[in-house]
Amino acid sequence: MDNEKIIRKVKRLLALAKENKSDEEGQSAFMLAQRLMLENDIDAAEIGDNEDVSDFITENNVTIYKRLFWWEKRLARIIADNFRVKMFYDMKEDSGEITKSAITFYGLDKDLVLAKEMYLLAYEALLFHSKFYVNSYYENSEEKRSRYLTESLKSSYIRGFLKGIERKFEEQISVLRNEFEILVLTPQIVIDAYKIRSEGFTKHKFKIPAVKEDGAYDNGYKKGNSIDFTKSMISENVES
Repeated sequence: MDNEKIIRKVKRLLALAKENKSDEEGQSAFMLAQRLMLENDIDAAEIGDNEDVSDFITENNVTIYKRLFWWEKRLARIIADNFRVKMFYDMKEDSGEITKSAITFYGLDKDLVLAKEMYLLAYEALLFHSKFYVNSYYENSEEKRSRYLTESLKSSYIRGFLKGIERKFEEQISVLRNEFEILVLTPQIVIDAYKIRSEGFTKHKFKIPAVKEDGAYDNGYKKGNSIDFTKSMISENVES
């Protein structure tokens, strides 16, 4: 089936879904339309001006394919849990030997924009502040630099930072729940579609290093919890 025929089929399915929004037939039609678009690399723009396309479910890589750090995975989970998207690891083999992964967000197209932006903001803040803390630690102490101590300081700080921003997000989302409830609840259609998308996925586990430097952890927590992802940023996304 060529793309033109697939596009026509997708349009018919979206029309059917629009006419039967509240019943099972409409939901099934909508999910099938999304699956066809994903499987055939059809962009929402190719479907034309259809109001249903604004709620198109898609997926977007947040990172390049590489060997992911534990904290990148943990950060992605925190963002996904708080910003209406699902996440998974898209894996591929490099030269048939090394498996590389990319963090992928899955959800409504408009939600992916905010979730990815939040991830990148937190990612950059984490890198900057963890590096600043480690450098400041050595400058203000008599400790000699060593790989072991540097890694211990960095991993402990990052663990605290991640816990801090997780709590911050939870607090902000709780405050926004009454005014912007639609923002903080993952849409049921995304949950249902992800069940189909994730069929055959294997469970992915990763090891989080132990906290070896309590002071670094505490400083990381305070810094992470002090970052303010403003309400205005979120309200702009809701109104768009």
